[in-house]
Amino acid sequence: MRISVKNLSFSYTDKPLFDNLSVDLDGAERPIAILGPSGSGKTTLLKLLGGLLKPQAGEIFFSKDGKERDAKEGDSKERDALETGPPKTAFMFQESRLLPWLRVLENIILPIEKDLGKDEARRLARHFLSLVSLEEKEGAYPKELSGGEAQRISMARAFAWPAQALFMDEPFQSLDIPLRISLMDLSLSLLAREKRLALIVTHDPREALYMGGRIIILGKPGEGIVFDRIVELRGEDRAYGSVTAAKLEREMMRSMQ
Repeated sequence: MRISVKNLSFSYTDKPLFDNLSVDLDGAERPIAILGPSGSGKTTLLKLLGGLLKPQAGEIFFSKDGKERDAKEGDSKERDALETGPPKTAFMFQESRLLPWLRVLENIILPIEKDLGKDEARRLARHFLSLVSLEEKEGAYPKELSGGEAQRISMARAFAWPAQALFMDEPFQSLDIPLRISLMDLSLSLLAREKRLALIVTHDPREALYMGGRIIILGKPGEGIVFDRIVELRGEDRAYGSVTAAKLEREMMRSMQ
């Protein structure tokens, strides 16, 4: 799918966080990584795209087939392809946000049971539990999970939700490097299977280079996008410590200062 942001403005105070922001976000095999200094609006942008916040000016369009269209008045076919309301969107956050009084399987089923029915929700939940290799934990409570296991359950829950877009807000920030890399690899493998538009907010340029097919850096409030680059690197060149990626990482760091 494709998200088109046109002349978007938003602020929490009298100083604009976004001022006339326009950008097109296309689905790809890898996520779009969004970086920026503290206060640049990374999480706010995800909330605006996901419909959790409303822009004070401008519009956000969602195209199911990923093609840019001009939805002219009177052209019903074009209007059907271009929607103004946000699509179903799955979120992953820094914390797993699992409900402590529900078991693992129930945590995954809860958000999808109403739409899919109990049997299909249970089947889908078990399917994604198997994909994150935690089938044996379906009867456990969140307090019985390690931090890495909790994030894998959160990932299974996000992918089980039949959404066209997946928004990840620094989901690996609190994890040590080996576990972080393991979960990034897992999320990339799931995205390769499930094919949905994915955006990941991160403060770590190395994480963005490891995962991102495109990297967008937001400037200070009101500046908008100061860096926008398609990343074409081989897997080994994306690795932490890669000499090949070091030059691009330094350029990204300068854009974030």
